[in-house]
Amino acid sequence: MNKKAVQKEKLPPLDLLVSTIAHEIKNLNNCTTFNVPILREYLERLTPILDDYARNHQDLELFGMTYPEFRKDIFNLVNNLEIASSRINEIISDLMEFVKNGYKGALCCVDLNQVVEKGIAVCQSQISKRAKSFDVNISENLPQVYTNPKALEQILVNFLINAAQAADKENSLVKLSVKLGKGKWRDHLIIEVSDNGYGMDIATREKIFDPIFYHQSTWEGNRPGPVCY
Repeated sequence: MNKKAVQKEKLPPLDLLVSTIAHEIKNLNNCTTFNVPILREYLERLTPILDDYARNHQDLELFGMTYPEFRKDIFNLVNNLEIASSRINEIISDLMEFVKNGYKGALCCVDLNQVVEKGIAVCQSQISKRAKSFDVNISENLPQVYTNPKALEQILVNFLINAAQAADKENSLVKLSVKLGKGKWRDHLIIEVSDNGYGMDIATREKIFDPIFYHQSTWEGNRPGPVCY
């Protein structure tokens, strides 16, 4: 029996389950990782043909966008796929590390602007499809923060996507602000995500901190205020 098989037998049942699922997800995600560069190369060879056609058809629209908007968007989508695939692999690696050695999140001093920009890039297209307006307000000269940038980026992405899904009015709006609060910056650096949706019902509100909770929401009443981290 080889070393890996012996180590696998020693894993507790839950750890073995997590390890198996993580392995399967990573194998499936490899399909995206390997194929996205090929897809980008195909698009790079096809777009000159479309460019020539668009020059002779100035009113060309695709999927409700002008041709220049469509051309930019399609490459943004490919880039987002690549970023998301990379994040999946990072999350799986972190999960496997947690199973083996416990959580030891990589903490470092980071530029918050870069973390926010990466987070927005991942979910920009989803927000644009669901919300009429996306307002980003980041204060200047923010200090660096000592944190796990991957974890913070993932939290931000989750908040933004949740806000976009909740912004269900005709004038739907998602807001993101990053600012210094009053007092010492170490205690009052605030990332705030908000939307103008109708809010969560009481039953849903009582479940929001449950680790696993899915609810196909029926929005009613007033939203209890912006979500802060």
